[in-house]
Amino acid sequence: MPTSAMRTSEYAPRARGFTLLEILVVITLVAILTGTVMLTITGADSAQRLQGVAEQLAYRTELARQYALQRNREWGIYVEEAAIRFAEFDPDQGAWVEQSQRPFGAPLPVDDVTLRIEAEQYQGLSERDRERLPQVLLFSSGEVTPFQLYLEPARPGGAWQVGSDGLAPVRASRVDA
Repeated sequence: MPTSAMRTSEYAPRARGFTLLEILVVITLVAILTGTVMLTITGADSAQRLQGVAEQLAYRTELARQYALQRNREWGIYVEEAAIRFAEFDPDQGAWVEQSQRPFGAPLPVDDVTLRIEAEQYQGLSERDRERLPQVLLFSSGEVTPFQLYLEPARPGGAWQVGSDGLAPVRASRVDA
């Protein structure tokens, strides 16, 4: 007959733990989920940054419009592929003077964004004169050249536009795909 020591060892539960295969499966799943979450957060971060830039441009344009009203001088916006420059017309010099003070001189805080503008063309001007004028004029009367400025990211989706019909305040809005 078996002794009591033998009986307890026969029926004693085995040591509990995880196998190496189980640990590797869990680590792989955690790595996949972490990667997915990081990609989602990164995409959302760049979309929020682009929204902030669009709203900041709308704010800068409205501020320039207010300066034009207060100083009784015309302001303008030059739009290039990756930069925006604000300028004020100096009647004494007969030239557009670029404004470098904040917030007008600050660069766009976003990379890989292409700027594209659709604005009314000036009638009755030569091509050379058109090139010297800003694409958007902010008149001392408070009116603005009707325009739509598109901020298009290098990655698909999430484009924004900043614009006005000429009388309404300048607004930023998301472009529907």
